[in-house]
Amino acid sequence: MHRRTLLSAALPAALAAPALLSAPARGQSASQGVTRAQTLRVVPETLTTILDPHFTTSFTARDFSYLVFDTLFAMDDQWRPQPQMVDSFERSADGLSWRFTLRDGLAFHDGAAVTSEDVVASLRRWAARDALGGLLLRATTTLEPVDARSFRLVLARPFGLVLEALAKPGAMVPMIMPKRLAETPASQPITTPVGSGPYRFVAEEYRPGDRIVLARNTAYRPREGAPVWASGGKVARFERVELIAMPDVSTQVSALTTGEVDYLERVPADVLPVLERNRQIRVQVVSPFGYQGILRFNHRLPPFDNPKVRRAVMLAVNQADYLPGVAGRPEFGRECRSFYGCGTPYETTAGMPAAADLEAAKKLLAESGADLSRPVVILHPADAPGIAALGLVTQDLLTKLGFKVDLQSMDLNTFFGRRARPEGWNVFHTTNTVPDMQTPLQNVYLNGAGPGPSGFAGWPEEAEVEKLRGAFAAAATEDERKKLAEAIHARAAEAGFYMPLGQFVTPSAWRADLTGVLTGPAMFLWNIGR
Repeated sequence: MHRRTLLSAALPAALAAPALLSAPARGQSASQGVTRAQTLRVVPETLTTILDPHFTTSFTARDFSYLVFDTLFAMDDQWRPQPQMVDSFERSADGLSWRFTLRDGLAFHDGAAVTSEDVVASLRRWAARDALGGLLLRATTTLEPVDARSFRLVLARPFGLVLEALAKPGAMVPMIMPKRLAETPASQPITTPVGSGPYRFVAEEYRPGDRIVLARNTAYRPREGAPVWASGGKVARFERVELIAMPDVSTQVSALTTGEVDYLERVPADVLPVLERNRQIRVQVVSPFGYQGILRFNHRLPPFDNPKVRRAVMLAVNQADYLPGVAGRPEFGRECRSFYGCGTPYETTAGMPAAADLEAAKKLLAESGADLSRPVVILHPADAPGIAALGLVTQDLLTKLGFKVDLQSMDLNTFFGRRARPEGWNVFHTTNTVPDMQTPLQNVYLNGAGPGPSGFAGWPEEAEVEKLRGAFAAAATEDERKKLAEAIHARAAEAGFYMPLGQFVTPSAWRADLTGVLTGPAMFLWNIGR
């Protein structure tokens, strides 16, 4: 790795670059009467070009969507669902019938009132794409409006995670949009987002791949109470938020140092000393639960349609080889072989290889009869450092196992499109927030429904896992859920659903004059002031 050397050489030359990059935005702010002090400039890890909260598991799309859209419920820091757009709700004694009433005065950015018809259409669209949402909808017989502000959900069978599903903080989040947008086919992303959240999307200033501009929604009515994670009062203290694409790390550091930008979402460990010495900058881990690295196989194409081949690769994985590239510092990473993440209520390693064993992996691979002459295609998003580092390690690992490897580099948004197709790839890598993986229903990568409306391209079709996940959803006690969670984990691991690559946290950095920066499993940009 030569990143630190390159950074030190590039920093002086880069100092002038941010001013050039941000000059157009400064002119736009002035023309709208919004000053620099009233503008929050944020550099996300990558800038999403998908503006649809129901279309992708990308957390960059999720974080953008949290600004524009709102949710019926939201999680607090004790993992308790709290009402957000919902004012009140009633549940029958048997837990099968639910009635929800919306807060009065909710309105979309186009001025239209939020109605129960919008909510029902949004939930149906979300459930067509989301694993947990799909399980909830399949357990539902009735989801319909009662009147303009109320809707009813009636279950055909017990489902113990109704509120948890509606409050889930990870992609895909059940965010509410107008019915006219929610009726867009789930296979087609919406391109002009209209929500009811604290900020509105400024379409005329959108520059795909370069900049997303949001303006404060003056009609937004925050809930009472302090903001805790995605729950509570979402107060928009800035008139304008700019999400800016800035893939070069040295440019990011320089822009934050000079005040051209205010917030960097993810800071590589090798540049931390530069920022930690600067009293005008604060560095902090805002998501203490962190992320899990993931190596995902295409189960529909050779060679990984063979479970022995998948298990051979899993057996060869040494997480210690992956963690330095994503964690940077030893204190930011830990080995973890649990699909649910480590430190979570259902943590287990049932069915997983106990440790890396390259020679045993080679032996198992030979027994599989796999054709090693066919190139294995790895989708490689080169502009997403946190994912790209994983791919380089796997390239080396597969080569050691005897595979021919075709590492295909692309930008992140092309990557999202490619991985959604059933053909043209064998392996990809990603990261997911650990809180989004802590149960068999929340972990989207434990979906055993196969390809199609309820699953993902290249994903396994495992009826036993789906049966067990359904039982987990219906379980009445925590002891029962823990037993089922372990059984699901063992079966999915034995089938080689995917391989965890370790658990890690990454720090964020922001200008010290910012106040009210929230912690949590996503980048929450409300409540921040200057």
